[in-house]
Amino acid sequence: MKCLICSGDSAGEVCNKCIRLEKILYQKEWSYKEGMFIKKSEDYRIAISNMRISGRVAICDNPKGLNSRLDNMSHYLMNVKECTQVSYQGKKTLMIGIENSTGENAKYSRYCFLPGFDDVEQLVNAIFDAKKKAASLTERIRQSNGISTGAVEVTPTQTSADIKVSAPVAAPTPAPAASTTSSAAAAAAAKTVAPVSRPAAAPALAAPSTYDTVALSGIATDISEFETKIKKLKVLRDNGILSEEEYLEEKKKLVNIF
Repeated sequence: MKCLICSGDSAGEVCNKCIRLEKILYQKEWSYKEGMFIKKSEDYRIAISNMRISGRVAICDNPKGLNSRLDNMSHYLMNVKECTQVSYQGKKTLMIGIENSTGENAKYSRYCFLPGFDDVEQLVNAIFDAKKKAASLTERIRQSNGISTGAVEVTPTQTSADIKVSAPVAAPTPAPAASTTSSAAAAAAAKTVAPVSRPAAAPALAAPSTYDTVALSGIATDISEFETKIKKLKVLRDNGILSEEEYLEEKKKLVNIF
């Protein structure tokens, strides 16, 4: 099987090398009692990172929830196609549809049910935000490996009408420019006022643009993440898990990515 991110050999959809750059963005654990007469309490969990969706949920191969089983799952986040509220075991439940239709991996459609989950909108919004981060990270990893695929497309995720997805904040509308007549009147009024002698003020420093602030913020985040990964590599080396050659090789890869 090939990693869906870097195309390297992998036991799952995301290889161990790429998982080392993973950052958990949302996670939750809960319990739910299943069954009609004899109810059995089961533990569930869900986690969203900048690469994967993972956890322990009810899984089946059809959207009706027939013959589902409670099992662990781990999938590339960009393969999440649907987040909808459906009826599962007679109760309203969040269903997450996952589909893989590209690459060398086997094509599949999988449906994950989260019975008893009560944080639906926060989870769905976390998936929407994390998919943007997953696309950006995937693109950087592929570029560092010499894979030129262009920008990674953020695939749309369908949602049911009763799930509120946070809309992007609209940019403020700029104030209308002053009219020519108003400008001329202001200039005439300025001429009639006697100038007052005042000490020259120091020139004001230009405020950084929004784009500069965003760029610096992104750089700061990357540096912090890079330092964290380096510290982890040093711990692995110091405990004999990585040799000095492996440590230098992994460090070089991190430098190329960041």
